Amino acid sequence: MSTCSYAAAILAAYKLPPMAVNSLAPIDIELEGIGHILRDRRLSVPPYQRGYAWGIEQIEDFWWDLRSAFGTSESQYFLGSIVLTSDGPAESTIIDGQQRSATTMLLFTALRNEFLRRGDTDRGRVIEREYLLTSDLRTAEEVSRLRLNDDDQSALMEAVRSIDGTSEPHRGKNRLSEALSFFEQRVANEAKDAGGHWAETLFRWVEFLEMRARVIRVDVSDQADAFLIFETLNARGLELNTADLLKNYLFGLSRDDLVKMQGYWESALDSLETSADEDIFTTFVRHLWGSMNGATRERELYNRMKAEITSVRAALSFGVELEKAAPFYAALLSAEHSFWKRTKVPRALPDTLLRFGLEQNRPLLLAAMMRFKPRELTRLLKAVIAWSVRGIVVGGIGGGTTERAYGEAAVAVTEGRAATASDVFMELSDVIPSDDEFRTAFGVKRINRTRIAKYFLAALANFEAGSSKSGLLSDIDESEFELEFVLPRAADPDEWSAFSPDSLRQEALRLGNQTVCGSNGRVGPQSDLADVRRWNPKAIAKRQAAMAEVAVELWPRKP
Repeated sequence: MSTCSYAAAILAAYKLPPMAVNSLAPIDIELEGIGHILRDRRLSVPPYQRGYAWGIEQIEDFWWDLRSAFGTSESQYFLGSIVLTSDGPAESTIIDGQQRSATTMLLFTALRNEFLRRGDTDRGRVIEREYLLTSDLRTAEEVSRLRLNDDDQSALMEAVRSIDGTSEPHRGKNRLSEALSFFEQRVANEAKDAGGHWAETLFRWVEFLEMRARVIRVDVSDQADAFLIFETLNARGLELNTADLLKNYLFGLSRDDLVKMQGYWESALDSLETSADEDIFTTFVRHLWGSMNGATRERELYNRMKAEITSVRAALSFGVELEKAAPFYAALLSAEHSFWKRTKVPRALPDTLLRFGLEQNRPLLLAAMMRFKPRELTRLLKAVIAWSVRGIVVGGIGGGTTERAYGEAAVAVTEGRAATASDVFMELSDVIPSDDEFRTAFGVKRINRTRIAKYFLAALANFEAGSSKSGLLSDIDESEFELEFVLPRAADPDEWSAFSPDSLRQEALRLGNQTVCGSNGRVGPQSDLADVRRWNPKAIAKRQAAMAEVAVELWPRKP
């Protein structure tokens, strides 16, 4: 088969659309041993790529798949595809395939280490020179044949240099070191089982990885073209992370302005300090998109963005928004972020919001942080705390109706139709529980989340003591408060005969049955507990009804 027809067959196997193929620059496609790829060139992972993500489950699957193929007479074993762009005659960038490449490199490291442990230094160094390390001609420094992103490269180099034939340095616990430890154990078992033929077995493993464990190597001259085919090539493998899909779509669309788009993406990653955590970045992109276009579920995000962003200009415009919004979103994730100090917004506000663990308000808050002045942002944050409490107590705070309402309010802020906290209230008024709804629900509320119960009770105690009229808790260490139950959660029915046996658990979880004690001896809200002569369901209900009256004032509906 000719080179052209062979390439066409491989493309057909992956079902690449003909129009996409016709629009791409020339592509070099070969079926090649993965070890040969590592030996043939220096590989690097772009800094915007996600980190090494395989856990032990994927490592075990990889090993046993290889082990099964190694023990057969089959001429080759197919591992998938690797998409590369050429950076020079002997250097390439991995657009897709870093997990397989890095894992294979760790297996070569384990093979090298076994030779060294058994005293065969010469052969161990041959593996090291051919597949692991090389010398940079310009600097004369020893460098890895595969360079991962900044978060993983030091761990990879520690793994590759983990043995010098006589000693093994301390190896920190991370995914790469765990993978290497797994392979070292398996390779040692292979050598042990081979007895006096251990060297021949290890030779066969090296040859297997060099020639028989094959991948489809796709070399594309243009990075933008590589990103355009990336999604289709991966359709046959593991499901892609949403952030990966979005990144590669935007990068492919950017074409001649790819460097700009990469810069925007990297800047956003740096601001969030989360290059190895795709979930956080995906959530950020979803909330940013939601602040401009309304509430969007993660499963909808890629298709919606792909339908709306169809030009280079649109891709770059969204890239600018990514870079601009990321520092604000980072502040939403940490009350220690410099944004709060710089704007003089009380740290107690984000600290209190973070206690709730709610996300549906983040598109709204992100839009407001980017557009409101500090004084108005402070008003809105206080209001969102009150609305969140009301939603938690009444219910429905995480439902689709509430999420859509917050998304629409976020769009109103983005478009300038809502410029104050009062404007936002008008946008959300239909989903914010009324005083009567809140009072009634609070009067019977049961809480089984310790952190939320502590917050409610400590905020009420502060309010009663006159130290806080806003429901904020500043600089509170959770360990300083103990949550206590008058009726124990595991009460003995015989000792608590005022309660029916079936109601003990439910009554114990009612807020009226709980209180918090501080390390300084202050207790509250329980100033009324001393007056209760007999603890029974009626006493709990009466106490909780009194709390509900205070709660309506403490967490008001209007800003």
